This record gives sequence, C-alpha cells and structure tokens, in this order.
Amino acid sequence: MTQLLFVHLAKTGGTSVRRILKASAVSNFDCLHNHTFIRFRNGEQVHRGRFNPKAFRPYPLAFLMVRHPVARLISCYRYFLAGGLNAQSKNRFFPADQSAQQFLERQAPSLEQCCLKLPEIATRLPHFQPMSYWLDALPNPLADWVFTGRQERFDLDLQVLFDQLEVTLDVTSLQRSNCSGPLQLSWPDRGFSSAALERLHAFYAEDFRRFNYRLEPEAER
Repeated sequence: MTQLLFVHLAKTGGTSVRRILKASAVSNFDCLHNHTFIRFRNGEQVHRGRFNPKAFRPYPLAFLMVRHPVARLISCYRYFLAGGLNAQSKNRFFPADQSAQQFLERQAPSLEQCCLKLPEIATRLPHFQPMSYWLDALPNPLADWVFTGRQERFDLDLQVLFDQLEVTLDVTSLQRSNCSGPLQLSWPDRGFSSAALERLHAFYAEDFRRFNYRLEPEAER
C-alpha cells in the first residue's frame, strides 16, 4: 500500500507540494483534490478519477497544507479573475476557467463584492469553499497519523514531513510555483468594509476556528 496520502486543498501551496514530492524519493504517493483521486508512481501520474469513499482504506500517513482564509480567498479570486489555467498555459485552452473568469467579472468585479457574495460564488466555483468543507467530506480517519502543515511556514513544515518519511528534502526544490506571496503582500491595500469582513468571517468561521487563525494578518495587529 502507498505510504503517503496528500490532501491537496485549493490555493494552499498544493501545486508546489506535488511538484516537490514527484521530484523526490517520495515519488510514489496518492493525492485527493476536490473529490478527485490521483495516483503517482515514480513521479508520473498513472491514475486520475472520481474519488470513491467506499474503496478507501486509511493510510499510514496523510499530509495537508492549510492557509489563512483571507489570503486563500484573495489568491483564489485573483487566480480565476486572471483566467485560471488559461493565464498559465500557452498550449491549451480551458473553457471552464474562461467561464469562471467571466462569471467573476459579472458577479464580483472587486474583492469587496466577492466577500459579500461568497455563498453564491462558492456554489458556482467550489475552489472558494472553506477548507473545512473539503475535509469534512472525506473519510475519517484518513490515516494513522495526519500532519497538517501551514502555507505560511511552507519550507519548515515540508522539512518536518520529509523527516517523518525519513527522506532527504532537496532545499533547492522549495521554490514555490503559482504562489501569491506572504499574507501581508496579498492583503488588500485598503482592506475590506466592515460588512465584507463580517460576511467573510462568517463564511470561513470553521476554518478560522479549526486552524486557529485570526482575522487580521499577524504583522498588522
């Protein structure tokens, strides 16, 4: 049985985690991402399909990254408003991401409006759903041991994971891809209105509680 299950929560650094795992001695691992099951062998994807909870058996180790809900929301918003995968790929066109971009342009052309319409937007674009939404949909237990890292201390927590796996982490691989930067850099210059903050905090309340995040970024309190 595969030793490692990586739970890839959208906009938490998961693309970088997968890249690092595929290039390492931990190149045989399984991944869950938005109800999709992906299997990697020797760093290559060998299977991708709908996740079947009935066939699930707990792993020895599961790993996931979480992120401050505000920074995650901003990253997700900017990603889709810029075109999603269409802004990153020169060789392929992704109609669903174009549709998502057009939806945001119509419904939420600003972060303020996005906060005020989060339930509606998350229903249309599930990436905006709380991290807890995705985790609560998974079998429990996921593994004998579940390690939760934080995107804010990405390098340190990746090192903890590799230490647990007794594998050397190549520090040159830690340069992240698809990264929106530290929380302080992703925080809006003028902030949100009190109404938007109230809606945001209510929508992501379980994420704030479960992962012990506060509403304001650390450096701004």
